[in-house]
Amino acid sequence: MYLPKHFSQTDFDQVRSLVENNSFATILSFTEGTRPFINHLPVIFNSNKTDDKMIIGHMAKRNPQWQHFKKNPDCTMIFQGGHTYVTPKWYRSGRDVPTWNYAIVHLHGKIEVVESYDEQIEILKKLTHYFEKDSLNPWEFSMPQDLVQESVLTSSIVSFKFKIESIEAKFKLSQNRSKEDQEGIIEGLKERSDEMSKLVLKMMQERL
Repeated sequence: MYLPKHFSQTDFDQVRSLVENNSFATILSFTEGTRPFINHLPVIFNSNKTDDKMIIGHMAKRNPQWQHFKKNPDCTMIFQGGHTYVTPKWYRSGRDVPTWNYAIVHLHGKIEVVESYDEQIEILKKLTHYFEKDSLNPWEFSMPQDLVQESVLTSSIVSFKFKIESIEAKFKLSQNRSKEDQEGIIEGLKERSDEMSKLVLKMMQERL
């Protein structure tokens, strides 16, 4: 990823927050002599510890990507946060050109396939708990009757654990512009009602 120093985000808490708020990952696996295989799956951190570097998830057994992981455990996960168009009319210092502000995280590491029944149940419980936690009446994890048998579950899905080895995080929030220009962009974003502009506005306000 092209990553100018002034856009680089090295604070793991900020990276973790973006991942947690944008859990639908783009997952790249690499098999010899082919283009990257690209998949899209919901994932979460394995624990609530702030220094946790393990991500978990699962996929359908018919999805060939888990077989790629067995042959080559190298993996990249991409998480995209808020992004929006910035018009030059918001700059207070004078005319310039339009740009796009955004936040994105690339996680690189090794992935381990989890096929055992007990471990898969544990991962399913953690995923369910995480995505149900904000519900007023959260659904409690239970196995569907047709998947209760161990052989049925393990023939239907396969889970994984992804150990983060390196992080590339780019929070492009007009840090290369003057404070007055950044303030002008913030005021302009306040006039927008779409969710992406609101997310970028919040990040810029927190940073400034």
